[in-house]
Amino acid sequence: MTSATQVWERLFIGGIDDAEALAESNPLDITTVITLSRGTVRKFAYAVNYLHFPVPEARPIRGGTFDGIIDAIWENIRWGKVLVQSLAGANRAPIVAAAWMHVVGCKGIDAALVDIGKLRTIVPNQILLRSVKELL
Repeated sequence: MTSATQVWERLFIGGIDDAEALAESNPLDITTVITLSRGTVRKFAYAVNYLHFPVPEARPIRGGTFDGIIDAIWENIRWGKVLVQSLAGANRAPIVAAAWMHVVGCKGIDAALVDIGKLRTIVPNQILLRSVKELL
């Protein structure tokens, strides 16, 4: 699991390969995987909680879906480490992680995206990002 990126104390972002690699090895002790892509994880790790919230890559996110994702991160990060993953971990996962940091008061979404961008290559879709900002 070399490409998963720690963006907060117990919050990581990555791609589907990172989520599937947990079936072989879990060196970061991830306890929950939140999948944002349409496709689901096919290889599962024992004792890891898997949640699926399909989010279109270049469309606005629905308010109920966004709230469900934020609630899922909040609920699961209290007792373990959370990997938020999208297909490559460059668009949806960073946007959602930055939004979560904004919601909990850690830092604003724009500042969080700048910091995440210093850690890994990100390409946030502006339509998705705008819709998330409207829901904050």
